[in-house]
Amino acid sequence: MPRFNRYLSLFILCGIALCPWTVADGADIHENVGTRAMTFLKIGVGAKAIGMGESQVADADDLYATHWNPAGLAQLQRPQLGLMHNEWFEGINHQFIGFAQPLGDAGTLGGSLIYLSYGELEGYDINESGEPVKTENFHPYDLALIASYARRFGGALSLGANAKWVREKIDTESAQVIAFDIGGLYAILDNSISLGFNVQHLGAKVKFVEESFSLPLNIKVGAAYRLLDEAFTLTADLNRPSDNDPTVGVGAAFTAYELIHLRAGYKYRLGGNDLGTASGITSGIGFSLEGFQLDYAFVSYGKLGAAHRFSLISNF
Repeated sequence: MPRFNRYLSLFILCGIALCPWTVADGADIHENVGTRAMTFLKIGVGAKAIGMGESQVADADDLYATHWNPAGLAQLQRPQLGLMHNEWFEGINHQFIGFAQPLGDAGTLGGSLIYLSYGELEGYDINESGEPVKTENFHPYDLALIASYARRFGGALSLGANAKWVREKIDTESAQVIAFDIGGLYAILDNSISLGFNVQHLGAKVKFVEESFSLPLNIKVGAAYRLLDEAFTLTADLNRPSDNDPTVGVGAAFTAYELIHLRAGYKYRLGGNDLGTASGITSGIGFSLEGFQLDYAFVSYGKLGAAHRFSLISNF
């Protein structure tokens, strides 16, 4: 039992590390915070979306749509390879690699991998006398293998889905589960306005050692408005997670000479951002050149500091 308590404590600590905005005043914390498994699935991928306040469910049109709205993969005209590196807190690193292949009228297939490393942690156990005893160091990690498919239905409607094999490992203990995402995208007024939805992380409970935890189910809906011949885009998303209060994300992007992309956004948790008003600010910049797109995003977490994301897309 002491060994189980150690694993359970590490499991909860990992969840808190990924949700730093929930560790403020206990009176304001949602009753389900810290009760879900595989919380790394909530971390966004792709610097473009992050720089726009994570409001991308109706504007997803590249490989990173696998996270924001798998229906967006149907917008691809050419095969894409994507890579992302995310510098998180306290030595935590978040990586993404993926590939998508358009199949003409048959739709688009994609495959991706997400890996989250917590670095090296010191191991401790409790001996029979109740004293802590140092054990070998270990490297906890989270892993998701994702298969995606999307298809257009007529000129306006696209539907898509992900099937995910998700694994979490802490020292010698591990857990795995199959999860699904279902998304839709609908464009109107010659694609100047689009509406999107994504139901994320559908699946059974995850059993870790002796306890079972639900997945972090989230319902995402939003809209995007494009003007100036699509050089300027405004986006807005509403998220309803099962383990926290709803959040609203808004973003704006401007493209100059089809080469430079400037982005800004804000993400707000209803009831207030626990780490201060500045904790929801995002911004970013991107460059497109000869089939490549390189993007950077800055994310403020108020009192905790900032995080940085870099992502690359290659079109073939």
